[in-house]
Amino acid sequence: MKNIALATKKVFQRGQKGAEVLVLVLGLCGAGTQIAHAAAFNYSNDFSKYGVQQNFSCPASPGGVCGAIAAINSFIFLQKQYPNIYDNKLVPKYNPMTNTSMMDAQAFADTGWQVGGNPMRKGYYQRTGGAEQDYLDTKKDWFNDYAPGTSVISSWFSGSADNNRKPTIDDLAQEIKDGEDVEFFVQGTNFYHVLTLTGVFCDMAMSCGIKYQDPNMPTVEQIASVMINNGMLMFTGVPGSNFNGTVTITAAFSESPIPEPSSLLGILAIGSLGAISALKRNSK
Repeated sequence: MKNIALATKKVFQRGQKGAEVLVLVLGLCGAGTQIAHAAAFNYSNDFSKYGVQQNFSCPASPGGVCGAIAAINSFIFLQKQYPNIYDNKLVPKYNPMTNTSMMDAQAFADTGWQVGGNPMRKGYYQRTGGAEQDYLDTKKDWFNDYAPGTSVISSWFSGSADNNRKPTIDDLAQEIKDGEDVEFFVQGTNFYHVLTLTGVFCDMAMSCGIKYQDPNMPTVEQIASVMINNGMLMFTGVPGSNFNGTVTITAAFSESPIPEPSSLLGILAIGSLGAISALKRNSK
């Protein structure tokens, strides 16, 4: 089982084809319940704030490092969206002229990194555990080293300690609504890839879609209609990676600053109510 999980990670590279044995993993994943909304919604992050680092290959992952690229481009979004929290700490080698960070992507993917007296960290594709858990652990190490105490990190996948299931449309919508950054795994027939979620929308009939960034075409925001089949989110075609088949969203990972944007809105609302109450008392 561990070998299958490791093989799964190795093909989350360039949206590549291969390793038929990985299809066996699909049957192990649970399905969450999709919850209907009473009203239509359309939540999006500002696509212009995402990085545009292009996918590339490295010794540990010759087929490409889409998982690392999806993460770094998302981290660039967080830096721009919440500059007072992250400043330039989260992507320390960021190049504002190109809106990329090749060195940070290489470190996250392959060469690893060390910050101060903290332990030397392995890159994602150098780790030997399961694809999803290793991705989560790599991200936690990155945040703990470069921006400690700043963020909440969550995950949805079979075996996750956060949410032991695949993500639902409501999970994804809530994260984007709250201004969080989200990466997600997709699997099709001999196709495995990591993408960055940038938007979620549904109409009143629960016809839904997503917007996303593909590491193989990072300057273009893609849009896809989502099908909900037995609790699983599916969509057809990943044009940035030249894949025309149907893929299933098997995992998702989110990061947001502390306090989370949704909590901050609640605090502001409570504070406003308190101010109004005080004003009423003083005006009597």
